[in-house]
Amino acid sequence: MKKQSKSAILRFSLLVTAFLLVLSALLVLQRYIPEEPLPPDGSTDVTDVLSDPSSGASDKTDLPATSTDTGTGSDVSTDVTPPPPTYDVDTEVLRQLAQPLFASTKYAAKHVVVMDLTTGTILFEKDSDAKITAASTVKLLTALTMLDYVNEDTLFTVGSELSLVGKNSSTAGLKKGYTLTVEQILDALLIPSGNDAAYVIAAHVGRILGRDPQIKDVDAVALFLEKMNDKARSLGAEASDFTCPDGYPNKTQFTTASDMAKIGQAAAESPEILRTVEKVYVKHKLQSGQTVEFTTTNKLLLPSSSFYYEGTFGFKTGYTGAAGQCFLGGANAYGHKILVAVYNASTSDGRWKDCRTAFDTAAKAIKQAQDAYKQGATQ
Repeated sequence: MKKQSKSAILRFSLLVTAFLLVLSALLVLQRYIPEEPLPPDGSTDVTDVLSDPSSGASDKTDLPATSTDTGTGSDVSTDVTPPPPTYDVDTEVLRQLAQPLFASTKYAAKHVVVMDLTTGTILFEKDSDAKITAASTVKLLTALTMLDYVNEDTLFTVGSELSLVGKNSSTAGLKKGYTLTVEQILDALLIPSGNDAAYVIAAHVGRILGRDPQIKDVDAVALFLEKMNDKARSLGAEASDFTCPDGYPNKTQFTTASDMAKIGQAAAESPEILRTVEKVYVKHKLQSGQTVEFTTTNKLLLPSSSFYYEGTFGFKTGYTGAAGQCFLGGANAYGHKILVAVYNASTSDGRWKDCRTAFDTAAKAIKQAQDAYKQGATQ
């Protein structure tokens, strides 16, 4: 009997011991089992780990800012400062190198701006904030404004707005009843510098803005001019007031070389405008059946001209008695795009010499800045 009692007591002790071991193990495991189920991929949620002081993870503010999709159709994002753009030059070095180079140059024009469009760096300015009239270079703003309100299928039919064109204006030879595509009207505006094209554009877009094809010509043009000035201000050209779409001289319109450079900067980003201003000559069969031909007024583009400049990508000439000889345009050099705004030169030849000098000087500064950047990168 005593042997059986001892055996029973031993078995009971073993069972109790086993039970206590199992219970202890469960209590230990409970500390490591999350209250919520794990995500399907078996990973833990970052926010759960961060909220657990025992996890040893750093506070949430130490994490890099991220933007994630919650899966609910809305984005949870935090502000992330984008890295600065990288160039093949240091912009401050470029500016410093340009200063002595431009200081040794002279310009016939009274107002000049030279900019490296690729980096957005102003390389040279001469009396750039003075009030001026910009003659036909204003047509670049007309083109930019038009492109905000038309599509590739828009057609322009020439009408009674031709009566608004100033006497002795430069024209594209448009006649009432001609119908042009967007590309054709841009060519008529910017290649031969057609004041007639400027008013066709202004009247047509003005009627789109007014949602009434019967609006009077002057009222339609006024609606367009409102948007034209809005466009200028949106580009940072805030010291200007444009009161006609073609740059024809009047007592109320004014701008600055600095503002026109900003407009030129926007034009350089427009594929439609660039496609037009690079053309030397074009012949079009109009939608209405007539044939028109346009030849550029930009001598920098003409291989037969003594002022031809390899790498130029066009833009716009201008001239009135008050504005003098003007040019707003660009050229490529060493992988960069250079913008030159030249206003109120006394002669046409002086204008083109100024442009070539500005392009050459800017190109030299860019090349020196590139060499300095490469040398710094290898050290």
